[in-house]
Amino acid sequence: MLEQMRKHMNWIMWTILVMIIISFLFFGIYPASDGSGAAATVNGDVITATEVNRVYQNMYETYRQIFKDQFSDSLAKNLRSQALRDLINNKLLIQEAKRIGLRVSDEEVRDAIMKVPSFSVQGRFDKAVYDRYLEYINQKPSAFEETQREYLLRQKMDRLVEDGVDVADAELVKEYAARNPKAKKGDFEKNRDSFRKTVLSDKRRAASEAFVQGLYRTAKVTTNKSVAEW
Repeated sequence: MLEQMRKHMNWIMWTILVMIIISFLFFGIYPASDGSGAAATVNGDVITATEVNRVYQNMYETYRQIFKDQFSDSLAKNLRSQALRDLINNKLLIQEAKRIGLRVSDEEVRDAIMKVPSFSVQGRFDKAVYDRYLEYINQKPSAFEETQREYLLRQKMDRLVEDGVDVADAELVKEYAARNPKAKKGDFEKNRDSFRKTVLSDKRRAASEAFVQGLYRTAKVTTNKSVAEW
């Protein structure tokens, strides 16, 4: 099981990230409270048990679909703490984006909402569909728009970190030789473009993880185990 997880980990982690973002986008944010029912606080911002439960359910379904019959109870037990860690990381990145002055305009928020396929009828944004959805989830437009704003802000922060990462030609050649010791002459040239994308993706992910860890080391993070765990 562990070996299979390692083989699929790149795809799994990006799939999980997308699921978390979709959770933020479609199910809303929760206001800060006095801390009751909080799974964690990050520099004073609350992550609720409801948020953890929602992301956990998305993770559970994603892993279950990936591993099918090999999905086990022991694997499922670890997903709840992973959901909380990912929510903490997301909060740290949004806070850092705000600290350094990244902003999302009202126009950007409006344009993003109008591009959500679920709110379209025959390829065009339909406000009636949008309003019905907000009524269904019992959320005011202002709260949903703030959710979308944070989602876009997270995207900007991710791009800022990733845009600082590149792969030099010499590094690419060395990495290809290390990963493909039995490669034949001409293989590198044939696979250069696709391999570069793979290495660049790996480096960007590593840079993002290192960046978040740096934020975590200087942050004030508290967790409520009685809420965050089963």
